[in-house]
Amino acid sequence: MDRKVRAGSIPAPSTKLIKMKVVYVIGLSILFFSCKGKEYKYKIEGMIPTRIERQVDLTEINVTEELRPAIAYTDTIYGQNEDSIWYYNSDGSKLTILKPYTVYSIK
Repeated sequence: MDRKVRAGSIPAPSTKLIKMKVVYVIGLSILFFSCKGKEYKYKIEGMIPTRIERQVDLTEINVTEELRPAIAYTDTIYGQNEDSIWYYNSDGSKLTILKPYTVYSIK
């Protein structure tokens, strides 16, 4: 299919290209507007122990444990005692938050 194009003019896009763009825009719109974030039951603010490694010299590394602020969101709280609260992540790892902590009920 040969099209005659005059010098200085831009050829019109084909209808197939226009249809592909419309389908692409509709698909992206559906994907974008259908995504929702996960809503959790609890928000926990507290402190978590963090291991810090500092290089002293070429042969010595100083390892200390410090408390850092943390915010965690979860649906279930598995345990609580006088100085900590803990829950398990979806990968099975345990997260312990130390006092002072505050638990907010979101739902």
